[in-house]
Amino acid sequence: MERYSKTYSTKWQNRYSEDFKQFVCNEFLTGTATRRSIEKKYNIGHGQLTVWLKGLGYDYSKPSIVSLPMMANQSDKLSNNGEESLSQLKKELQEARLLAETYKKMIEVAEQEFKIKIVKKSNTK
Repeated sequence: MERYSKTYSTKWQNRYSEDFKQFVCNEFLTGTATRRSIEKKYNIGHGQLTVWLKGLGYDYSKPSIVSLPMMANQSDKLSNNGEESLSQLKKELQEARLLAETYKKMIEVAEQEFKIKIVKKSNTK
């Protein structure tokens, strides 16, 4: 993968190749790293990743409200003994319940703030 499409005497004059931009943006979108850590890792300017993401059609200018918890692999669950597996399952259930409560609260706040019904009543067609 080529980092620069043209070579200049200083790094500030270099123009990044489209392949490099796509690679860095994909790493941010699929990974768990923050924008700043990606910018430091590849030594690109502050805010450059945000510009590239907007160019690709993503709007990451505002931080996200809720991050999803990482779930353990199924093979890890099977390799643990019964007691450890049970405690892991209880922890994941608690996280799932917390996440469900968070989503419900977000819907309630959105319904109150925007004065629209989001949740459909069960008896309507």
